[in-house]
Amino acid sequence: MPTNVSKEVIKEVKRLLPALRKEIKKEFEHWHHYVDGDEFHDDKKVMETLPYAAYEYIILCWGVQPERVNMPSVVSALNNKLFNDLRQVTSHALRRLASLKMNVTKA
Repeated sequence: MPTNVSKEVIKEVKRLLPALRKEIKKEFEHWHHYVDGDEFHDDKKVMETLPYAAYEYIILCWGVQPERVNMPSVVSALNNKLFNDLRQVTSHALRRLASLKMNVTKA
């Protein structure tokens, strides 16, 4: 099984990012707790976070038991376009990065 997200997925995510960043920043205004730090604006960090966001998405939205999901299966799902939800997964990755910044700023 693949261990890296494909170039095709990376290209699609990068296409989605500008609009998603604007959309997610609007959420931050509503919640007041999120901070869009450097990671939020770093495409490389988003790509690093994407498989973890996809893992959480599979568990939360698809209801799959965590022990049935591993990193190679998540990357395979991303690469084989099993996600019609790439937009939602990418949004979750952005929120994840923002929440990491939030935890650092509160410490």
